[in-house]
Amino acid sequence: QILFENVTMVTVNWSDDEALDECDKDSLPISGNIFLNKQYLALQRSLSFSDPALQARANNDLDREENAEKCAERERIFTRYDEGRTRTDDIELWEEPNFSYYMKKDEYGFIHDKPIPIPPIDKKKLEKKQLREKKWYKMCQEWKATGKEPEELKTRIWKGCPNSLRGEVWPLLLQIKRIKEANEQKFGSGIYERMKELARKKSPDIRQIDLDVHRTYRNHEMFQLKYCVMQQKLFYVLSAYSMYNKQVGYCQGMANVVALLLMYMRNEEDVFWALGSLLLGDKYQMNDLYIPSLPKLFRFFDHHMVLRKRCIPSLHKHFKKIEMEPQLYATKWFLQCFLDKLPFSLALRVWDIYLVEGEEIETAMAIALLRYFKKHFVKANDEQINTFLATLHEKQFDEEALISCLSETLVELRKSRMSHLPPPPPAPVSATLDKSHHSNNNSNHHNHMMSPADSLPNLTPHNKSTLLTLYPSLSVTYETTV
Repeated sequence: QILFENVTMVTVNWSDDEALDECDKDSLPISGNIFLNKQYLALQRSLSFSDPALQARANNDLDREENAEKCAERERIFTRYDEGRTRTDDIELWEEPNFSYYMKKDEYGFIHDKPIPIPPIDKKKLEKKQLREKKWYKMCQEWKATGKEPEELKTRIWKGCPNSLRGEVWPLLLQIKRIKEANEQKFGSGIYERMKELARKKSPDIRQIDLDVHRTYRNHEMFQLKYCVMQQKLFYVLSAYSMYNKQVGYCQGMANVVALLLMYMRNEEDVFWALGSLLLGDKYQMNDLYIPSLPKLFRFFDHHMVLRKRCIPSLHKHFKKIEMEPQLYATKWFLQCFLDKLPFSLALRVWDIYLVEGEEIETAMAIALLRYFKKHFVKANDEQINTFLATLHEKQFDEEALISCLSETLVELRKSRMSHLPPPPPAPVSATLDKSHHSNNNSNHHNHMMSPADSLPNLTPHNKSTLLTLYPSLSVTYETTV
């Protein structure tokens, strides 16, 4: 029995072919009630009808219903971000911060639940800090005027970039202006806005992006309020990039990286191109960290095991004994370049160096961290090590000593020519043919940035059940391109 809103009852004996034939199947009513309508269509699809035309009609009706729901959901989410904080009637109390719980924010904008002691003012340190900021500001102005990277840049970066000037330095290191101009010259202006509009209509990643935006740095003043300006920017950048680089789409881990860039660069279009530079630029090559099956992440794991055995043999032996594999502690190290896994002040130092040196910093920093805490790790079991590393971002330690250890490790790995990952395995013949088919489109790309219209070869995700079991929150978009 199937009931409809107009209280019409249609009774069909589905096992009786004659009764089914006598019923005018094409005239069976479709209810305005969404639930009953979906139940009716699903029932039609699941049954083996003797009439192929009716079966095809049922399939088409259900597909049309599902597509309409997806489009409506995508439009609803985009519209809500467009509205921002102009309305709060749909925000639950538990989704909003209660400022009475927070006592103090630190210099980076993070809100803490305990008072932060205010250190006494040291005039000499303050004067030294102001002098450094003046030198950095002068260097940045000359850099902008000449377009040439200053000779003293790397030395100063390793000593520490002033927090107040990261918004000036990072766009220059990522060459955002040059990348943007090159892309607009080739593909026309307004690429970012076009990708936003395309995402509103077609992106399959909007639901996952929406979920991740609302759990990204909610303890930071910029992202604390739901649908605030910075959450809007974060959502728009990730949505637009999911259409610009369809080989990646969206992968969890990208949200924190984009949020970090927004903290210092603020302009969402600049952050869009900065993300493109990180993923597709020769110096960083983060693209393969986020594509389906995460091939570069597992290359990092393999290379890390080789370096761990070579550089820290005693610790490597202990880790092998307690079955401490890189997948258990280094996943976010490589996916986010240690973001969220170190104290924020130290993570910023690592990112400064990463932006000037490139991806070899990730390889060196992983070994430097193990070296720095070697005495603690060789005496600990697997549970103690996991707990220690999981709370490492909350601990206080000598940052300068760790940066010094990183510098020494990088020099050592460069001397042995092991600072970079080994090349990926050769592509299958089919992939090679696919690549040659698109070579004409890809050969002239500026700075390895993708065209929004490029067709990329389909990628088949491999089974990484072990990693996903260990990290169930690691959500990867397995979106193939058309």
